[in-house]
Amino acid sequence: MMSKKERLQKLDENLNEIASVAPDTMKNFKIFKESVLKEGVLTSKEKILAALGIVISKQCHDCILNWVQTAIEEGITFEELVEVCGVTMLLNGGPGAAYSSLAVETYKELTEG
Repeated sequence: MMSKKERLQKLDENLNEIASVAPDTMKNFKIFKESVLKEGVLTSKEKILAALGIVISKQCHDCILNWVQTAIEEGITFEELVEVCGVTMLLNGGPGAAYSSLAVETYKELTEG
């Protein structure tokens, strides 16, 4: 089984392969993502925290992996992640708890020495 870091690398490779076939699609998706995440009424950090809650709710393993990595790059703390997990559990019950556990595990693995 791949480590989370290896999985992130594989995701990047796969997205690059998609971009080689559909460069405009990926370019426009990247522009859209950057536009959505730029500072506005909400900070970029707040938007990333919202995204984390959504991907945990969507129960998407690779999305959780990607957005936890984005959160780490933005400087989000473990405590902030856990608070987002609490909101997700409130709204999603048991599945929210299970996928929150995955987000916590991902954060810990990606921030290890």
